[in-house]
Amino acid sequence: MSSHSPVSFTTDPDRLIQIAVAQVLPETRHRFCKWSIIGETQEKLAHIYQTHPSLEVEFKKCINETETIDEFESCWKSLLERYYLMDNEWLESMHNARHQWVPVYLRDTFFGELSRTKGSDCTNSFFDGHVTAATTIQVLIKQYEKAMTSWHEKELKADFDTANTMPALKTPSPMEKQAANLFTRKIFIKFQEELVETLANPATKIEDSGTITSYRVAKFGEEHKAHTVRFNAFEMKANCSCQMFEFSGIICRHVLAVFRAKNVLTLPSHYVLKRWTRNAKSGIRDESAPEMPSSSRETLTVRYNNLRQEAIKFVEEGAKSIHIYNVAMDALQEATKKVAAAKKQNSGATQGGILANGGNPEMHSSEENRTAPRQSAVRHALPLSSYKANNNF
Repeated sequence: MSSHSPVSFTTDPDRLIQIAVAQVLPETRHRFCKWSIIGETQEKLAHIYQTHPSLEVEFKKCINETETIDEFESCWKSLLERYYLMDNEWLESMHNARHQWVPVYLRDTFFGELSRTKGSDCTNSFFDGHVTAATTIQVLIKQYEKAMTSWHEKELKADFDTANTMPALKTPSPMEKQAANLFTRKIFIKFQEELVETLANPATKIEDSGTITSYRVAKFGEEHKAHTVRFNAFEMKANCSCQMFEFSGIICRHVLAVFRAKNVLTLPSHYVLKRWTRNAKSGIRDESAPEMPSSSRETLTVRYNNLRQEAIKFVEEGAKSIHIYNVAMDALQEATKKVAAAKKQNSGATQGGILANGGNPEMHSSEENRTAPRQSAVRHALPLSSYKANNNF
């Protein structure tokens, strides 16, 4: 983490983990995986869900769709009373821990989460299709390698699409075109969704104190769900009551609606997090490698990016048929020999270690280290997007 504690950290709900994180990372916001809790709630309340099928839907809606703390508390109390669950010990314990898993209590902290309704905050989704409750440790290690391979393949495909194709624009907005050139495909699609929604979410000025102007933003027909945006024209900064940018790093439709009303045509730089951009991996290096002058690092980054780009194209073309695949493999093996020979000739050259996975050095351990069982190895070796230790950059 570049010698810095992460801003946030997500784990399965566990008292011992909670104590450990509090001791080792006292400045880090520790969150329990919401979807683990919802899944366990399904087991604990299975008999009640069978009797009252609507409870599960209402429970998830209470967790995911409430906008304020008061709204959540009112909704929670209403559920308990309506289904006679006031004395349920499990729900009481989960309510006591609500500050560590209910979204409305966590939105002031960056978690890099893009969806409220999908299980994106847990490691569990990383192993979907690879691991079951009956999986042994030996099989788990093998399946972990398969999961890693699958994850890298998806990442390569996403990187290729981002680098080599342009997304379809839905508006003539200069800001949309700017975002298409800045963000990865996945992030751009999310941004585009928010931008298009500004057409249905007009901003109405409600207060002007000179430096700060406040706006009320609500969707047509849903005025009761209005959000308040405070806009500082001098600094070109806006804060929304929904706190979407603070939580996910994606600017919300409410702020974009205010920008639209104020004729702000391009996205201010402070609303572009590097982690969501096309060049997010540029400059990421192995922290165990010797420190190099900045000019050397920049040159190394350029070489790495060029090679990586060509490698992605090589893989895409090489997999199109068995004949092309065989030709590609022969060429790759020959190239590997030439690179090895060149390394011997330049054994004294500085070896840089640019990471291709978002900066997790454990992903680059030796073959022996990858397969040797270690306590909590699976959780800590996961890519950043899976175990969710987040730095806000």
